[in-house]
Amino acid sequence: MKLYSNEENKRLISLLTTKGREPHSVVITGERGSGRRTLARYLAAALMCEQHRGEPCGSCKSCRMLESGNHPDFITAQANENGNYRLDDIRALVADSVIKPNEGDFKVYLIPDFDRSVNTAAAVQNVLLKFVEEPPAHCVVIMTSVTKEIFLPTIISRVICLGTERCTKHDAEKWLTLRGGFGQDDIIRAVSCCGGNFGRCLEFLEGKELPAAFECAKAVCRGIEAKDEYLILRALFMCDGQKAVLRQALGFLAEILRGACLCSLGIAAEDCCWEKGAAQLAGMLGSARAQALFETVTEYRGRLDANCNQSLTVNSLAGEIFVRL
Repeated sequence: MKLYSNEENKRLISLLTTKGREPHSVVITGERGSGRRTLARYLAAALMCEQHRGEPCGSCKSCRMLESGNHPDFITAQANENGNYRLDDIRALVADSVIKPNEGDFKVYLIPDFDRSVNTAAAVQNVLLKFVEEPPAHCVVIMTSVTKEIFLPTIISRVICLGTERCTKHDAEKWLTLRGGFGQDDIIRAVSCCGGNFGRCLEFLEGKELPAAFECAKAVCRGIEAKDEYLILRALFMCDGQKAVLRQALGFLAEILRGACLCSLGIAAEDCCWEKGAAQLAGMLGSARAQALFETVTEYRGRLDANCNQSLTVNSLAGEIFVRL
């Protein structure tokens, strides 16, 4: 099982599992697509590997079953279509934990994307509290989220927190090449846009939303360079009626403006989705105006999340950007 980068996480997992101090309650945080589930599966594999050497061997029966997704002792909780977990399902998971593992010494429960379960997060954690505090000796519960802020202090105080570590663009390019199915030019374009975030690179290659959002953000930047309010507005209306695409576009735009801030201060914007655009804006805007635009775009992305009218939001944003040029 290949886990790119995350050297500190691998070192810690190896240390704990070889010293007999296996973690039984873990929270893994990181941005979407950064490999939270992969890290959870790596931890599970290290715990259940028959070689007991602190890392998955990749060849024993347990590792092979995990790799194929058929391990009976690796159980993933399922949320509903809105991302919320049902209390009855979580109670059933806790009740199941008293049953001994089918294979080996450990049974691992994964509760992914906890941050999406906004409506039931607090209630679910109250159900899990006793389980997290004193799980059966053979059980491990792993929860993943974008941020640990979603968790109650009583949960955080009883778990080990791991954060996914950013992979390099080289790692992402290598992974996508080995995965197959994509042209090299497409891979390079995806990696230059999404960096070392494997999930977003794959989403860029397989979907339509991210490429459309990226082109929208670049078009807005060209409007900013031209100091043309109409071009800015026209670029934003490329996402007309597509709230998810507009939200992604504003995310890319904020990233480019952040890169412009760094470039204007003489710092390379290596992780920026469009380094060339960031450098061009830096020369035109300077750090103060780039920062002001970054804050404006971030604010308007928040308005979208608060369900403000999309057309009014776009019109107002275009005007705000133009005023600050």
